[in-house]
Amino acid sequence: MANIPGLKKVGAFWHYSIQVNGQRAHGSTKATDLTTARRVMEEKRRDLLHDQLKLTKRVPPTLNQVWESWWEANQTAFSRSYLVTAECRYRRWIKPEIGLTRVDRLSSENILSIRSRQLDSGLSPRYANNTLELARTLCRYAMRNGHMDGLPFTVKFLRIQKKPRVTIPAPVFMKFLKAIDHGARNPHIPVILRAMIGLGLRESEALRMRWEWFNPSQKTYVVGKAKGKEARVLPVPDWLWDSIHALPQGRSEWVFPAEDGKPHRPQFCKKPLQRVCQVLGLGNVTQHRLRATFASLHAEAGTPITEIQGMLGHKNIQTTMIYVETSLEAKRKAQDAFSLRLGLT
Repeated sequence: MANIPGLKKVGAFWHYSIQVNGQRAHGSTKATDLTTARRVMEEKRRDLLHDQLKLTKRVPPTLNQVWESWWEANQTAFSRSYLVTAECRYRRWIKPEIGLTRVDRLSSENILSIRSRQLDSGLSPRYANNTLELARTLCRYAMRNGHMDGLPFTVKFLRIQKKPRVTIPAPVFMKFLKAIDHGARNPHIPVILRAMIGLGLRESEALRMRWEWFNPSQKTYVVGKAKGKEARVLPVPDWLWDSIHALPQGRSEWVFPAEDGKPHRPQFCKKPLQRVCQVLGLGNVTQHRLRATFASLHAEAGTPITEIQGMLGHKNIQTTMIYVETSLEAKRKAQDAFSLRLGLT
């Protein structure tokens, strides 16, 4: 009886006995000659290694591995600010607790534990909800890649009490303009903010205003590059027309050119606006809330909602309704009129 490493002749046939990564396999090669027996043994060795690799691939990855894959795949799909925020949230809260956990073995207890730590540290429910959404995003990404069939946890978002969104009330509007005129270092800032309030423009539309889009005979302005891809014609009130046309013309195609000749960058008016609103106690009036101020003041003045919709450039009137914030003064007048009708005043 002849013996060769991994092979042993039993009777007329050679039998193999091999071990790959701790896993043993043995059987008959059904070959009587040594050359064929060795070839069969090597084929069995390759098959065993291949089966092990397939089994390894079927094991779901850890959440850290899913995060790395998701991060690499979405560098161009999301804005840089979103990715930076997501990376900070994952590194600070998710990775230390469940980063090494297999994605299919996550549980509701894991997510609730992270939420509890966030709330105990003083973070807002909105922040906790954003963390939950990130965990769900990663799990859905793992599902799309075939690592699991469904979400491994069921945690609902926290209900958040919506706060009234601030706008600039009509009684303090002139005080607001005077404060902007007094505090702005760049002469473009007061005019840009006036344009956003007076025409309901988005910040990008105001910064990229062009002289050629004004019609002096009709005193109108055409928003040439709107979000909805449809130009809209807006009547320009006299007070705004005079402010805009007091600026130097002919030097640039842009109404508000920066030093490099291009339009000012986004957030150009953010800090001056924040400073004035803080001094006047108006709250967090962002650039986009000036657009809502335009809608709200028009609604208080009795402008039909369909006209406001057209000036804002909304295709759906429900979107316009989101922008219309009824002021406390308007509500007070409505209550007084209601009481009068009931004969209570």
